[in-house]
Amino acid sequence: MKNKKNGAFIFLPFLFLAAFLLLYWFGNRVGGGEAGGYSTYNRHYAMITGSGDEDFWAEVYESALEEGKKRGVYVERFGENLAVDYDRTELLDMAIRASVDGIIVTGDDEEETVELIDEAVDAGIPVVTILSDCIESRRQCFVGSNNYNIGQEYGRQILKMLPEGAGQVLVLLDENRTDSSQNLILLAIRETLEEALGSLDAVTVDTYAIDGSRDFSAEESIRDIFLGEELPDVLVCLNAVHTRCAYSAAVDYNKVGTVQMIGYYDSDTILDAVSKNIIQATVALDTAQMGELSVKALDEYVETGYTNGYMAVDIHVITPDEAEELMEQL
Repeated sequence: MKNKKNGAFIFLPFLFLAAFLLLYWFGNRVGGGEAGGYSTYNRHYAMITGSGDEDFWAEVYESALEEGKKRGVYVERFGENLAVDYDRTELLDMAIRASVDGIIVTGDDEEETVELIDEAVDAGIPVVTILSDCIESRRQCFVGSNNYNIGQEYGRQILKMLPEGAGQVLVLLDENRTDSSQNLILLAIRETLEEALGSLDAVTVDTYAIDGSRDFSAEESIRDIFLGEELPDVLVCLNAVHTRCAYSAAVDYNKVGTVQMIGYYDSDTILDAVSKNIIQATVALDTAQMGELSVKALDEYVETGYTNGYMAVDIHVITPDEAEELMEQL
């Protein structure tokens, strides 16, 4: 009897280990369903977006999640609700270690990002970059918009706001972005203005770099612009955070109408500002299309070993009249 008891005690740790491994495997193949239920899925994709523009990324993720459900895929907003705030490269490394079936991530030109994406590909994990690309990497697909085209749209709106063909334009840049997207947008703005006006002698296009790594730094930097001695004729925002901060500053410091603004994104707050002509126009990317295409690209590669290297996301400019119509539909 004693030997049987000892044998049972020796066997118990192995039983617990087997149970743990089974639960871990099951947990990585089960996603939360509606009304607190659960649903099984065939693949597990990790979406990693880093910090900033939370409303924008929430919409992209929601679309990716819904597209995944249609395909039996669980798309996880990787790193969300963790006790520790990991940066994008740390989350990318963690996703590789977790052996997910695919990764959706915002790209940049940093060497570390290139190496991590290539490491994922070497491990058999396909990678799709979204919004901003990582050109030097071996990622399978980039889902986003042509940044030069976005810059052209900004340029056309600036021309409408400067009917005399003269004035000062200030473009807000995120100094923490290391990819070339902002430079391409800026180049397109300048070339669009120069082509229409013949030269840039009467129009200045300046930039103002904002450090987005600290809490409230964007708000403080944009506040300083509005409290300065001279405001630009046109203020251009290239992300949703800067747009919201500029809108708030214009209202708080009674500068509505003093400076014309072109925003980015179409959240309810930004649409409301455009409908009231506080922001004169906003450039919006189709967030639903972005999330949907990113999942489709991964699925296509997993199933066929091939996918398009680039999938375009639609962009459109929203003016006050259209914003008012959209607000009525909410």
